Amino acid sequence: MEQSIRETCEIRKWTLWAVNVRTNHVHVVVTADSKPERVLNAFKANATRKLTEAKARLSKTWSRGGSKRYLWTEEQLLGAIAYVQYDQEEPLDD
Repeated sequence: MEQSIRETCEIRKWTLWAVNVRTNHVHVVVTADSKPERVLNAFKANATRKLTEAKARLSKTWSRGGSKRYLWTEEQLLGAIAYVQYDQEEPLDD
């Protein structure tokens, strides 16, 4: 999942500030030249493609929607990065 997010950002020239993949959700902080809905859809589409290629069992993979917050200041950006990197549960083993 994380690799598909990184690839999406690289292909679309988006700046990935932080990513944290959990068992049932993902946190991403990104600077993009697209609306948040398009960013979220791109992440979901690429991740779904990767899961399908890996022959993963897919049931209901994605919930509808997702949080799409704008970060207007450097303070907000740094706060979001810290939240994603440090305010989650224990890291998941690869």
